[in-house]
Amino acid sequence: MNSINHKWCNIYAVLIFLSGLFFLSGCEDEDDFPMGELKACFEYDVDEINDGKVQFYNCSENATNYLWDFGDGQTSTKKQPNHVFSGERPYYVTLIAYKGTETDTLSSLVYDDIMVYKPNIYIYPEEEMDMCLNISFPMGGEITESIPKYENQWCVTVDANGRIDDQYDFLFYESKQPNIFQYSKGWCVEQSGLTTFFETNLAAFNFSLAEIADFLEYWIPLLSENEYYLIYPQTNKIIDRIIELDFSTSPDNINRLFYGFEGIDEFAVLEEPVIIPFERDGFTVMEWGGFWK
Repeated sequence: MNSINHKWCNIYAVLIFLSGLFFLSGCEDEDDFPMGELKACFEYDVDEINDGKVQFYNCSENATNYLWDFGDGQTSTKKQPNHVFSGERPYYVTLIAYKGTETDTLSSLVYDDIMVYKPNIYIYPEEEMDMCLNISFPMGGEITESIPKYENQWCVTVDANGRIDDQYDFLFYESKQPNIFQYSKGWCVEQSGLTTFFETNLAAFNFSLAEIADFLEYWIPLLSENEYYLIYPQTNKIIDRIIELDFSTSPDNINRLFYGFEGIDEFAVLEEPVIIPFERDGFTVMEWGGFWK
């Protein structure tokens, strides 16, 4: 046998030997596995979710190995990983739990909850109308406060001037739901200039003077502790994903604007969004609200 053939025979023998070791190490008796049904389970503790950092806690049952898919191109085989996400929320996480050849999979959206305060819903039919309004939360959530009292839905009579049941100018609620709002575009405004800013900004979105006055009366006293405020606008495209308004008679226009507020002590620069004025033709609904980042 020449030296080349002898060399390849040695290599082949080593590979056979290593394969045997790998096979033997991978063979486990059924008694080595935990007893009971395999179940994938995880919970999470939001540390600084605005920066994408989440601590996961593995509550799987009778598993021996794990594979996490964080939905952003990253994976982990740790039992309880701490992961810093990239990309926009919400994060969609999958955990595969293994027990030998058995697997069980759990997938879930990961987000923190946030309170939205004092959304006011103004309703302007073209003529007096009896109507019902249902508020739902596609990603989970609940109403925490309301006037008049919300019990599965509101059923009210609204005249052509927007007067509701001859005693309210708007429907009011507050709610808790997933925090999937955008924090990349907005404005930085000095505290002393907030009133002027909101008068101009809300008018640019096509809110009425009365609607703007209601906003200023509620929010300006609350925005007083910091030198500057970052203001992040949210409109229908974002709001409708987490809070749905379902009217018994469909309006011609449903216009929704929430502001996210973050108090800071030094001026900061944000990418400014483009304002597209809301349409107010025909049967129109206007809504404003706010929340703290």
